[in-house]
Amino acid sequence: MTETLRIGYVPYSNDLQHPDDRRRFPFFANRLRITFEIANEKNQYAMILLPASANLTRWMEYKKRNPKTIFVFEMVDSLTYQKDWKSLMFKGAGRYLVGKEDKPCLVHRNLLIDWIRIADFVICSNPKIKDEIQKLNANVLLNLDYLEHEYPMVKGDYSISGKMKLFWEGQGVVLPQLLKFKKVFKNVSSFCELHVVTAPSYPRFAYFLKRPTESLLKELPIETFFHPWDMRNNGILFSGFDCGIIPLNSSDLYGWHKPANKLISFWFSGIPTITSNTPAYSALAQENQNNFICKNEKEWIEKINWMYQLHVDQRREMAMLNYQFAKSNFSTNELDKFWLGLLDKIADLKISENKISQAA
Repeated sequence: MTETLRIGYVPYSNDLQHPDDRRRFPFFANRLRITFEIANEKNQYAMILLPASANLTRWMEYKKRNPKTIFVFEMVDSLTYQKDWKSLMFKGAGRYLVGKEDKPCLVHRNLLIDWIRIADFVICSNPKIKDEIQKLNANVLLNLDYLEHEYPMVKGDYSISGKMKLFWEGQGVVLPQLLKFKKVFKNVSSFCELHVVTAPSYPRFAYFLKRPTESLLKELPIETFFHPWDMRNNGILFSGFDCGIIPLNSSDLYGWHKPANKLISFWFSGIPTITSNTPAYSALAQENQNNFICKNEKEWIEKINWMYQLHVDQRREMAMLNYQFAKSNFSTNELDKFWLGLLDKIADLKISENKISQAA
C-alpha cells in the first residue's frame, strides 16, 4: 500500500545532508526504496512528514487547504521547554525576520503546541516528552535516530596511556553546558584531558552572533583539545578516546530533556561513557542495569576516578555490554520496524477514508 501513498517530506536541509535528514526518514526510505519527494505546498499528498524546525506557519495554511492530508509532526527535541526570554524573542519574531516563517508569531512555543494538537501523529524521542505530548495528542510515537551506520568503527584498545582522554561530542549550541562543570574538570585535571569534537563555532543569540568554540574551551580548568566534526574521520578519531562524558545542567530544561541519541552513538563506538542523570539517560541505565549516571558534581568526580582506575579488561567488558545493548535495541533493522509500522497505520487510515468516501 505504501507504493500508492504520495509522501511529502519537509527537509531539515535542501540537500538532505543535515544530521536529522541523514538519520531519520530519508535514510529509511532510501534503504527500503520507498518513494518520497521534497514537499511542495503547491502539491497534494497523502502524507507529509513535518519537522518542528520547518516553516510551521506556511504548512499550517496548507493544512487548512488540505484537511485530508495526514501530517506526521516530528518533534524529536525538547523544544517546548524553551521558555527563557532569548528563546521567546529569537525563536518567535527572529524566525520571521530571517525568513524561517511566513507569518510572525510572538511565542514560537505556542506554534509548536498548535501543531502537536492538530497533527495526526507526533514523533518524539524521549519518554518524558512523550508523557507531556500525550496530554495534547493521543497518537504519540517514540523513536530514536539511525546511528549504527554513522558509527561503524568500534574501539579496540582500552588501555590508557598517559592521561585519560575524556571525550565530548555534539552540537556547539550545547557547549556552554560544560562551563557548569568547572569544579569537576578542575578536580580530575591531574589525570585527565578533555577532547571536544564539534563545529569550529557555535551560535549565540540564535541566528545573529557566533562564538569560536576554542575561545569557550579556554575557560575550562583542564587541558583541552578541539577536533572539527567530520563524519569521514570520526570513527578513527573516537577510537582513540578513553571515556565519553555527557554532562548536562538540570536547570537548562531544554538540554536536560534531550533524547538519548548521543549516548547510543558512543555505545555503537564502543566507548565507556558517563552521563548526567537526565530522564532519557536514567531510563537507559535502568533498562540496561548499568550505573553510569551521575546526579551531582561529587558523583561525577568519583565516577571519572573510578573509570580511570578500572582494569583494562573491565573497561572493555563494560563497553562491549553497552555495544551489544545498542545493537539489540537500536540497530538499523530494529529502527526500520518503527517506520514500517507507521506507514502501515497511515495506509490503513487512507483505506478507511476511501471506504467512507465511497459509501457517501
